[in-house]
Amino acid sequence: MNQEHTMRSRIILTCLGLTGLLAASARADLIPVTEDIASGTEVTWTAENSYRLDTVIYVQTNAVLNIEPGTVVYGARNVTIGREDIPNLVSALWVTRGGKLNAVGTAEKPIIFTAEGDDLHGNIGPDETSLWGGVVILGKARINSAKDADGNAATPKYDVYEGTDGPGPNGEHVFGGDDDADSSGRLRYVSIRHAGNEFAPASELNALTMGAVGSGTELSHLEVFAGSDDGIEWWGGTVHGDHLVAAFCEDDDFDTDQGYRGVNQFLLGVKPPWAGTADSRGFETDGDLNQSEQGEEPISQWYGYNATMIGRGKDETSSSLGVAWNVRDETAPNVVNSIFAAWDKGLKLDSDGLYHFETEPPSARIANNVWDVTTGATSTDGEFIFTTAEFLNTIEDAMLGGISYAADQGLDPRPQAGSPAFENVVAGAPVAVDYRGAFSGPSDNWADGWTALSQLGYLKPAEAGLTVPVILDFSVGGGKVMVTVQSVGGMSYQLEAKSPVTGPWANAGDAVLGDGDAVVLEVPAGAGDEYFRVRGFPTAP
Repeated sequence: MNQEHTMRSRIILTCLGLTGLLAASARADLIPVTEDIASGTEVTWTAENSYRLDTVIYVQTNAVLNIEPGTVVYGARNVTIGREDIPNLVSALWVTRGGKLNAVGTAEKPIIFTAEGDDLHGNIGPDETSLWGGVVILGKARINSAKDADGNAATPKYDVYEGTDGPGPNGEHVFGGDDDADSSGRLRYVSIRHAGNEFAPASELNALTMGAVGSGTELSHLEVFAGSDDGIEWWGGTVHGDHLVAAFCEDDDFDTDQGYRGVNQFLLGVKPPWAGTADSRGFETDGDLNQSEQGEEPISQWYGYNATMIGRGKDETSSSLGVAWNVRDETAPNVVNSIFAAWDKGLKLDSDGLYHFETEPPSARIANNVWDVTTGATSTDGEFIFTTAEFLNTIEDAMLGGISYAADQGLDPRPQAGSPAFENVVAGAPVAVDYRGAFSGPSDNWADGWTALSQLGYLKPAEAGLTVPVILDFSVGGGKVMVTVQSVGGMSYQLEAKSPVTGPWANAGDAVLGDGDAVVLEVPAGAGDEYFRVRGFPTAP
């Protein structure tokens, strides 16, 4: 049987919606990055290459780093280049005050930050964390307290990143100021994987750390996956976000402190089934760094709408791993229309976290949430959250589609018909919706396709409302594989290939936007047997 006939007979046709759009494994060049993005320069990293951070790479003040859709950035695992005031050898991308990172991907071509050696198809497991540092963004917005004594006494306050030995040669480790509208750039359709390396004794980087980042920064459709410390941590600032995912992070999924005042909507957190760090929560919310005083300005008054926070299961009853949320240190969270599922206990409200619930009027609110937990509050301090009728915090089955921690497509965080998610929705969210939790129902899966949860087979794929692509012609000739598909407007089409049949699927060529007419997908033919399929997915707005 000749090669062309073999390939023609083994085309596979699937359409699973936004599922598993894997970045192509073959790239023209792997470019080692050893020099900072210097002040006054603008640099673009392109998708035709991949990049390896060989140390902590700073995007300096008045510098801009642009990253194209589909680009993969690796963090080196065996670092030999040190940086001043960072005790350990580590790789990371570090955006300093006044620098900008524009990492703008798409649903079909997300930007991926991951560890060196990741083939993007699952050769590195979700329990392999701290393989590199992560992404740090520092800005000029206000903070309410500082660990650095000089910074705490200054006007406006500033701080030096915890664990560093100093501000760095050009102030790279300093954050804070008086510009709440400061912009550090744009992050959209970005996935950060296997981060959290120790950069100082007993100090890990988070997958994504934001210190005093201002509201001029855009944060949308961002995932952190398999991190050894927090998934996303906000140290003060005002940056807002939407469609945020924190999966298999060994400490907290989302952590706030130092006067954070942003607004976030549509959040998904999934804890790893194995033991994490001490006090591994979904949310951890702190107010300031000095509990001897109360009411430091600006108050850490942040807003969260439509979160779905999934724990390790109700059988995990330890106080460190089985509690969904810890509120403490005079913080003033306002979290509504959310779901907490698969936890033993819901809320740990410490006595020093009561302050802003007891002021008149209260500046903190936890209301209209579904708690699929065994017990609501961990102590009498938090019982009023569940016993005050007008708060509408109910302990009941959230009726999600399924909870699985394996790569079996069994994780379905969408509420099913009859779920209480469709009742008692309070108004006021940035995007008005008629449901609680991160997803509107069985037909909604905005995390599909671009996240590691989806690409590596954990997340149940989106299916509703999609049309299977119809192949009009398949041929091999002139050294090319060509597939003609009858397209549908609003859909994109991606040819995928693998060899051998037991291997992983990978993108073959670029996705093509449908316009209602026939479209042609073509790639160079390889040697030996190759297996092909066409995948259709809705085009991102």
